[in-house]
Amino acid sequence: MRTHFSFILLGLLLFISCSKERNFLNKHHITLVANFTDGNEVLTKEAQTFEKNHNIKFQEANKIYEAFRSNNEKSQIKTKDSFNFYPTLIIDEYYLYSFKNLKAGKIAIFGIGVNANNGEPKNFTEEIWLHERNILKK
Repeated sequence: MRTHFSFILLGLLLFISCSKERNFLNKHHITLVANFTDGNEVLTKEAQTFEKNHNIKFQEANKIYEAFRSNNEKSQIKTKDSFNFYPTLIIDEYYLYSFKNLKAGKIAIFGIGVNANNGEPKNFTEEIWLHERNILKK
């Protein structure tokens, strides 16, 4: 009886998790910013096109992200100006700086976003993990 209940609970949790991911994917335009090819981070063509068509470019978004993060987080770790990095995703009109679980192939939807039109930073707080394969299928 107890085992049966555990399986039902596990199934319900998996359904809710998948539903949140599916709903998020259906409601938003999502672009993967970079892939790793031969150990190097390479921008996707979609991300390059997005950057060309918007006011705020990756380098400027990085500076806005760093300033927002240092003003709002206890961590005072600074990134060297010469260090190039990219946001993890583009969600609608935002560059999103979040986390990627390489082993699970999932990307977090929570983190700091920078609006690609006006540079306004915003916290993304909804705790959703998207499977990278589902983003690429879209």
